[in-house]
Order: sequence, then structure tokens, then C-alpha cells
Amino acid sequence: MKHRLGKLTAPLIGTATAIAVGGPTGAATGVAAWWLIRRLLRTDPHRSEQLAATRLTPQWTWTLDLAAAGMRAGAPFPQAALAVANAEQGPLGERLTRFAQAMHLGATATEAAPELGRLPGADRLARQLDRSTASGAAIAGGLEQLAASLRAEHRTRTEERAGRAAVALIGPLCLCFLPAFVIAGIGPVVFGIVADTLAL
Repeated sequence: MKHRLGKLTAPLIGTATAIAVGGPTGAATGVAAWWLIRRLLRTDPHRSEQLAATRLTPQWTWTLDLAAAGMRAGAPFPQAALAVANAEQGPLGERLTRFAQAMHLGATATEAAPELGRLPGADRLARQLDRSTASGAAIAGGLEQLAASLRAEHRTRTEERAGRAAVALIGPLCLCFLPAFVIAGIGPVVFGIVADTLAL
């Protein structure tokens, strides 16, 4: 029943919007409202996880920096990660705790990486940690470089999304304002010309 109501919500809101506004502008606004509500209500677990990971990205980059600082102080990665996770709390702290605990129990970083979900750079972090375990190389510098790279990528993606949003808004705005402009601005001029012509 709840799923059926969810499917009906977008058409109902679109229809109500079209009726409330009225005319060609109402029809265009109703279609835009229907499309927007449909997108907002669409449930996709992969999309939900991706959105959650994207929201956590700024905090995640600082977490990597803090873990790197702990490793520079001499702590192994699982210990440094657990200390940072205890300070972070929240969803990111929970993910990092599960990841670090899995490594502490003997899993490789690649095997434990699913605990991080779709956090950006999780696969790169796992590869760096596994290489460090195999070669004994210091990893703190690699974590700091990964954090800096993720910040730059996040900034670029944010700018791209802002640009796409601006382009996507042009269509609905044209649909909303063009009919009103034609009716209110051009219509009287055309009617006046026709009236003058008929009067001759």
C-alpha cells in the first residue's frame, strides 16, 4: 500500500500544481513538479549510498589527514584509524571502526574495504595499505596525498554539478515563462494589429 501511494504522489502533486497555476504555464509547471517529485522519491540503494558517501567526503578527507598524523606519531594504521573513529562518531566513525577492526583481526585492507562503502578513494586507500604491509613502506605521506587528491576531485565534481544544475533549470524556466511572455507581451500587440487591420 505504501509503495502504491509513493507511486501516485508525483502525478497527484503535478496535477494539483497544474490546476493551481492554470493555463499553459500551469501545465508546464505541473510537468516540472511531477518530474522533480518523481526524482526525489525514487529509491535506489546504490544511489542512496553514493549520496551518503558524497556528503561524507569533506569529513573523510580530514579523517585521512588525522590518521596520517597518528601514523607519523608511530601508531600502526588500525590503531590510528580506531582513535580517529572514536573521535569522529557518526556514520563515518562507524565505517572506519569496522574497517580498522577487520584489519586488526587479520583481514587485508582490500578484504576490509567494503566496510567503507563507496567512500571516495577507499579502493586506493586499501591498495596503499596492502602495499605498505607487504613492503614496509611508510604510508602517512600517501594518506596525506590521497586526502589532497580527494579534495581536488570533490571540488571539481561540485563545480560540474552546479553547472549541470544551471543548464537543467533553463528548460523548466523557459516552459514556465515563455507562454506567459507570449500571452502578456506579444499577444496584445498581435491582437491590436489584427484589430486595426480589420477596422480598415
